[in-house]
Amino acid sequence: MYTRKDQTYLEDFRLVAHRGLHDFRQGAPENSMAAFQRGIDRGVAMELDLHLTADGHLAVLHDSSLWRMCGVSGKVEEWTMSDLKKLRLKNTQQRIPTLPEVLDLVRGKAPLLIEIKHDPSQPVGKLESALVRLLAGYGGGVILESFHPPVLAWLRKNAPQYFRGQLGEVDPESLLHRLYVRHWMFNPMVQPDFIAFRIQDIDFRLRLACKRRNIPLLGWTIRNQQDRKKALQMCDGMIYEDLFV
Repeated sequence: MYTRKDQTYLEDFRLVAHRGLHDFRQGAPENSMAAFQRGIDRGVAMELDLHLTADGHLAVLHDSSLWRMCGVSGKVEEWTMSDLKKLRLKNTQQRIPTLPEVLDLVRGKAPLLIEIKHDPSQPVGKLESALVRLLAGYGGGVILESFHPPVLAWLRKNAPQYFRGQLGEVDPESLLHRLYVRHWMFNPMVQPDFIAFRIQDIDFRLRLACKRRNIPLLGWTIRNQQDRKKALQMCDGMIYEDLFV
């Protein structure tokens, strides 16, 4: 686990494999045990996404909807973990992992960036409490992030030992959204340790704002050489997929 006294944690997250080091052609869809094993084998940091199931388990999957990855209707939050285990990811033999399964596989052999997915139907703190209890027994390097500022505010109050990052992106069609993003990005209630922003939306204003506050900036998701070049110029780290880096 990283400690507050050690501010060099970002060195482990200069390059982060998005949703594990996935490759569908190799039978390793995103956020699968096979994708995480590939990341371990190659010694790279990995990002993963977290939801809370109907029976209180921590499921590793990006979308709340099950349609894209499993071809069935419904939300992760509406299913029990035992029922989710009956599904397959993209017609492979891979199943939706639980976070304990991922942590048992990784065992500190790769740094993990965990994105907390907020379900509006659930109070902030329910998923987060389960996560913090689980991580208390894990000795590997973990940092946390979320799009939802109240989640990060909860972590700041209840689990300050973990570095936390504010995820963000800009809706170019909405002036109000652009103003809102600027308002909450450096929210004093959150006091983020790092910012993770969509690479297409990063500009010199954001880069300068992070520099002035001494807050690292990560770019997501880097999928081509043009985005990689921008990330190398503007960011302190990159979250990538489908890219030889």
